[in-house]
Amino acid sequence: MIKKYFCGVAILALFSNCSEDSGTPILEIPKDVQKQLGAYVWYHITADIKDENEYANYKLLDCEMDNSYHFLFQENLNQLNFDQGTKVCKANTGRFEQIVFKKKNSSNFTFNKERGTIKFEDQDQYSSYLAVVNGDKLVLASQNNNPAANAVPVKYYFKGVKAQ
Repeated sequence: MIKKYFCGVAILALFSNCSEDSGTPILEIPKDVQKQLGAYVWYHITADIKDENEYANYKLLDCEMDNSYHFLFQENLNQLNFDQGTKVCKANTGRFEQIVFKKKNSSNFTFNKERGTIKFEDQDQYSSYLAVVNGDKLVLASQNNNPAANAVPVKYYFKGVKAQ
C-alpha cells in the first residue's frame, strides 16, 4: 500500500512539473519605461541588424542624424517634442517626422503601460509603436493591427543622451 502511495505522489509530481511551460519566453515590459523615456534626449542611430521577423529597419537620411526627440510624461498630457537639427530635410514623405509630427514640433500620445506601446494623436485606430528601452538605447517598432492593411512594420533605432 505504501509503495502505491509513493508511486502516486511521484506521478502527480511529474504531471504538475510538466504543466509549467518554461520554454516560452515572456515579453516583460519594464515598469519604469516612462521614466527611462523621459530621462533622455533621443537621437536617431543606424542599425545594421538583420531582423528575422517581418520588420524593416528604418533607413536614415543624413539630414535626420542630428534631429532630437524628448518624451514628456504628465498626468493629463503625454507629449513627444521634436527638435530639428541643423541639416534640414527636403520633402521626404513617409519619414518618421512626417508620420508622427505632421509638420509640427510636438505630438501628443497615449502610453499603454501594460503593453509598452505608444499611440500618437493623429494615428489611425489600428496603428501604434512598441517601445523597447535598454539603458540608453530605444527601439520604436511600428505596429498595425488592421488585417486589411498591407503595411510593413518598421523599426526606428535611437540612442539617448541624459536630459539636463
